[in-house]
Amino acid sequence: MTEALEVVGLKVVGIGGGHGLAATLRAARLYATDISAVVTVADDGGSSGRLTRELGIPPPGDIRNCLVALAGDTALASLYQHRFSDGALTGHTVGNLLIAALTEMTGDFALGVMEAGRLLGLEGCVFPATTELVELGARVDGGTVSGQVAVARSRRPIRQVYLQPPEPAAYGPAVAAIGDAHQIVLGPGSLFTSLIATLLVPGIRQAVVAAPGQKVFVCNNRVQKGETEGLNAAAHVEALMSHLGSERLDVIVLQSPVVDPDGVLFDRAPLERWATEVVEADVSDERGAHDPSKLARVLASLL
Repeated sequence: MTEALEVVGLKVVGIGGGHGLAATLRAARLYATDISAVVTVADDGGSSGRLTRELGIPPPGDIRNCLVALAGDTALASLYQHRFSDGALTGHTVGNLLIAALTEMTGDFALGVMEAGRLLGLEGCVFPATTELVELGARVDGGTVSGQVAVARSRRPIRQVYLQPPEPAAYGPAVAAIGDAHQIVLGPGSLFTSLIATLLVPGIRQAVVAAPGQKVFVCNNRVQKGETEGLNAAAHVEALMSHLGSERLDVIVLQSPVVDPDGVLFDRAPLERWATEVVEADVSDERGAHDPSKLARVLASLL
């Protein structure tokens, strides 16, 4: 599989967070030799949120998942994902605690992430979108909601999301990776709280718009309860583009056939105004999530 798809020197950047971006990175490992992730730091739930509140560091959870997706040492990657179930450490993962420890040792969050990747024998690079502390907020029907977890669980339609402070500085190496990439993959993953949250960092958003590389939006296979309930594919793309401030993508990738019972519905006609090419493909695994091998075939074929 890898030998058939891999293109030496091909640079791919994935943007977003959570398990969706991890699937993109696993896919990219099958056809690219230079892989980077630009990851949201807006998470305020669980172990990540606790470490942010207690230690004053950006949340490491989404970054940890991306490190593991690109890990060369799979045994150590399993350790990074171990979650404590008893005592004062209940809910924390080893990887989150390790990133926190390395941040304290190096005096810099991005350097701590880099060192955590080095220990894993990382096959690629993982960059935070910003190293500043940020909070995600949303304008919803009837008011506003603050915090990533609260936004994700909102039962009211999300009209716009934003960061506080509104203009955090983008992490320089992340901006450089986007500018150098042959292919920039946006998503999949939580639309507002992972993908768009990453693009709300002005320098990241501007880098994506200005980048000469192919821009691909991988739409979610399934709607996300609360966050994207009731949104079809066109609504996903419209939300993305309104926050990105761009008029066009190169490619939109859609799951076809639509998964049951909560798949993202689509109609090609409105989508074709947003992209040069709309690709329908079966990129789903048996659970309805993105299958890295299937996604790799599609993304490689676009190049």
